Amino acid sequence: PSQAIYTYDLSKPPKFDRIVEEIGGFEFSRDGQRLLYTKERNWFLVSTKEPPKPDEGKLDFKRLEVKVDPRAEWRQIYRESWRIMRDWFYDPNHHGQNLAELERHYAEYLPSITRRSDLNALLNMMLGHVSVSHLGVGGGDQPPPAGPPPRTGLLGADYEIDAGRYRFKRVLRSTQYNSAGGSALAPLDRPGASVKDGEYLLEVDGQNVDASKSVFAYFDGKVNQPLKIKVGPTANGEGARTLTVFPVPDEQALRRANWAEGNRLRVEQLSGGKLGYIYVPNFGAATIDLMRGLVGYADRPGVVIDQRYNGGGITPDYLIEWLRRKPIYYYMFREGDDIPTPTNPGPNTKVLVVNENNFSAAETFAFMYKLARVGPIVGTRTGGGGIGPYVFTPGLMDGGNVQLPNRAAYNPDGTSFGIENIGITPDHEVEITPRDLLAARDPQLERAVQVALAESAKNPVTPPKRPRYPIHK
Repeated sequence: PSQAIYTYDLSKPPKFDRIVEEIGGFEFSRDGQRLLYTKERNWFLVSTKEPPKPDEGKLDFKRLEVKVDPRAEWRQIYRESWRIMRDWFYDPNHHGQNLAELERHYAEYLPSITRRSDLNALLNMMLGHVSVSHLGVGGGDQPPPAGPPPRTGLLGADYEIDAGRYRFKRVLRSTQYNSAGGSALAPLDRPGASVKDGEYLLEVDGQNVDASKSVFAYFDGKVNQPLKIKVGPTANGEGARTLTVFPVPDEQALRRANWAEGNRLRVEQLSGGKLGYIYVPNFGAATIDLMRGLVGYADRPGVVIDQRYNGGGITPDYLIEWLRRKPIYYYMFREGDDIPTPTNPGPNTKVLVVNENNFSAAETFAFMYKLARVGPIVGTRTGGGGIGPYVFTPGLMDGGNVQLPNRAAYNPDGTSFGIENIGITPDHEVEITPRDLLAARDPQLERAVQVALAESAKNPVTPPKRPRYPIHK
């Protein structure tokens, strides 16, 4: 959004004088006498004493030149990268590596570097000797990636070939905010643009569609723009209708949301409605999904928390406290349900599902979950990447960066760092085989339901007993 800058004098009645308007960013000089601002991708340097005239103070950067000696910069960056590892890595012993010796060894490769990307590769190799997760090198003064952005539009569907046509084998559905995987819009499941499983794709933008070429070829260059398609219940076009859809460049979030919603329905079915299901794709913005689920399923005896494919985020220590919450006393009213306090204790039984694609904060969550004895864990051993960056790490002179872990989670009994290169081993190890995938089975989820039902039977919810109303004489 654009901004405007005004001046006013505190010694005078409220009066605002506009200096500039419809600008982007701005900065004042230290004495307040000069103003630098951007407007329509141009920069202006003007006095703050009075409003500037149009184009007054416009800066011409075409004459601005900077001479760069890449090899000199690369030598400095190489040295600085070692200094960052020396001063910022969580382990002052650097996992037993001799940094000075490694620096001398890999310096022999510097003269052969001809591109900035080669330097990143060299930095990755030499710093990689410490053997740790969350270590990465990137950025720098190099050109942007070649090639155009995604061009192929996607409709959020799986296809099969029938009668020389493409038929919608499965249409992904829109999900709502309170769905297991949060809200996601589907191109073929919107008001005025709804397609059923089993219908045929007949035309795209007036072009006849058949199976002589890839179905995606018909959507080349059709991303995020209105597109007319013809669909119908038969391959010959009888009963066809024309819809306006908006193809998307990526279906990942939509497919994940449909997968999670299918899991929720499966848990409901297998448990006879006794268990809730919560999916947590990350411990960033999606953490709200876990919080919403704990509140929404508070009236059920148990819940399955699924964090498979969760790559991490921000350590959710407060959720562990929430999961351990127990009612201490209750409030009652003349009408309605009693309210436990502390409020929102969540279901009594909790089962966590993990897999080898859990890293970082997801592993820290599983680690705390296990140490706090919140409940059983089902699945496969997590990835073993639990050490991560937390506090500031200096950047490199040309905009590049070295990311390395400057904190580590450890077991308070002093036995290990708990996660790094080890991962979290579940209480019930269950693999998903290719045969399971082909049969659309999820043995990890099925076992989680079995475990949750067994735990609920062993530790049933004890309803509170209301005291008798007092009688005062």
